[in-house]
Amino acid sequence: MDSKALKVELQSYGLRIPDTRNIRRGGAGPTGGIHLKILPDSEGNIPVVGDFVHSSPYYLDQINGEYWVFREGVALNQVELMGAAKFYEHTTSMGVPMGRIGLLHCPTTFATTLLQTCVFWEDWRRCKFCGIELTLKDRSTVGFKDPKSLVETISRAKELDSITNVVFTSGVAKDEEKALRKYAEICSEVKGATGLPIQLQIVPPEDLGWLQRLKDSGVDALGVHIETFDPDVFDKITPGKAKIGFDRYIQTWKEGVSVFGRWQVSTYVLVGLGEKPETVISGAALCADIGVYPFIVPFRPIAGTPMENVKPPEPHAMEYIYTEAAKILSKYDGGSKSSRAGCVSCGECSALPDFERVLNPSNVRFKKFSSKSRDMN
Repeated sequence: MDSKALKVELQSYGLRIPDTRNIRRGGAGPTGGIHLKILPDSEGNIPVVGDFVHSSPYYLDQINGEYWVFREGVALNQVELMGAAKFYEHTTSMGVPMGRIGLLHCPTTFATTLLQTCVFWEDWRRCKFCGIELTLKDRSTVGFKDPKSLVETISRAKELDSITNVVFTSGVAKDEEKALRKYAEICSEVKGATGLPIQLQIVPPEDLGWLQRLKDSGVDALGVHIETFDPDVFDKITPGKAKIGFDRYIQTWKEGVSVFGRWQVSTYVLVGLGEKPETVISGAALCADIGVYPFIVPFRPIAGTPMENVKPPEPHAMEYIYTEAAKILSKYDGGSKSSRAGCVSCGECSALPDFERVLNPSNVRFKKFSSKSRDMN
């Protein structure tokens, strides 16, 4: 089976695996998955937990010690699993397990949520799909990552796991100005200690002058995530972001591109929230024209959120949207291959880079896994 097509199918239906006990289930972004290299030429974060996965036609099994994806007893594709990161075996100087400070989201990308709380979570502004504070409840992370622990952990991940870039996400703080100052301090210290490219993900700041200050502190790429271009979904599913307003997102994107450059600013676009496909495609065109990368991702339900029972979109819907978005991006020089750091650089939660590669074969960034799989988790 074509690896690109299988990736789309697996990200919509999920993959049944024998043991899901140690799978991360909360957090701010796509969760509940494992990282697969889908031979010969694709890789992705594939959901393996959730009620919708139980009915998936796809399951993982072995043939002579090698992992394969099966459907109805037929082996479709050989896959390789990313082994547990080596830095997970270590603790910070304060005695905190480094796996609570950050995670590998793919073989080359270290990611963490700097502020694991969000003021939107507390009231009507909460994004209905988000599980940002769930990992605090199960004690799998800490509420705020201090600069010293981050420098120690990221340095160890660079040394042991050969990471090439860093992603810092964040909840919305009560005092965004204070939070931005702290984020700038963290990015400056991490950049000085590691030299790694950094993406920072924030909401549109009141003062757009912060974007230049963040770049000066060591930020290489910016994520400003609108989630949807459908106005009804914007109001219903992401009311806090809707209150900020669509125009402020566009203003922030434009200023971000002027500061960081084309394709160094990106926005998450979730499919499966109830939007019309045309709004995703038109939104992708708007982003591409500005120089913002539309990181289109199938919605993935998280247990404990208001949308935990909503299934991901069907593969045919994703294939159509990916195809049209890739056509749009093909008209512009750049795209995912130009991103220096962040979710676009990692690319595993979306198949859009795979569809770009079909139209532009030079857009290939197949990542070498740092180690053979040691377990499924």
